[in-house]
Amino acid sequence: MKTILLYILACLTFVSYGQTQMFKDYNFEQGGYSILGTFSRSDRNSLQDSLGEFYTDEIAILNQFKAEWTFSIPGKKFACGYHYRVFLCKNGSILKEIRINLNCNEIVSDEGYFYFDNDKLSMFYGKMNKPSKVTKQFKDILKARAYRDSILNIKRLIMTPSPSWTTYEGEFYFEYECEDSSTDCLFENTKRTLKTLDSIIRRTYPNETFELQEMGGSLMTIRVQVQCNKSLSDKFKLFNRGSEQYFEKFTPYRLKVKSYWRK
Repeated sequence: MKTILLYILACLTFVSYGQTQMFKDYNFEQGGYSILGTFSRSDRNSLQDSLGEFYTDEIAILNQFKAEWTFSIPGKKFACGYHYRVFLCKNGSILKEIRINLNCNEIVSDEGYFYFDNDKLSMFYGKMNKPSKVTKQFKDILKARAYRDSILNIKRLIMTPSPSWTTYEGEFYFEYECEDSSTDCLFENTKRTLKTLDSIIRRTYPNETFELQEMGGSLMTIRVQVQCNKSLSDKFKLFNRGSEQYFEKFTPYRLKVKSYWRK
């Protein structure tokens, strides 16, 4: 009997440690939180058609999400696209993003890929509200930033994304040829290489702000995206920007402000 009890306790411990609760770090009782579901591109799904885009800021429903959105079965990492991008928001800003594919039954977050039973979304049908979506476009980056900053103070705002243009003016690309030919440049040393490149660029252009991101490559090269202001692009001569216009050209960001509102 003692052996059986120990076995049951061991199993329960394993199950407990194997579960991921999406919203466990947030105390919804404090108020001010919202969950917002927006459409993402994927093949058609009847639940998405009937549910539409949605939001809730009711504490009882938020706590129901917290309780129900607990997952333990690993996802299969299908390349299916997503039907929904679900955001946990507060004061108009995004705290957490989750993506769901209803046909492939997959939910994805920073915690990983998990099997998603669509009942965990359909159970909220009729309990949530419809957001109002507003999109504005600008030609002047200072005006775009000022408008976005101004709406963050409006209580009806559920969420507005924080696009790259809130910090940088645009982006360009270069290709870096790795020095060590004995290893796979792209997959084995990417983080170390980007850290080295970051240090070189900051040392050469100390007054510039930027971010680097790996965008693919080969055994011996890494394609690097540089998010920055145009001033850095104009004087950047450190690495090969290629012969293709795609790499040479500094591309300003489209100044689009999306926002979701309580009606």
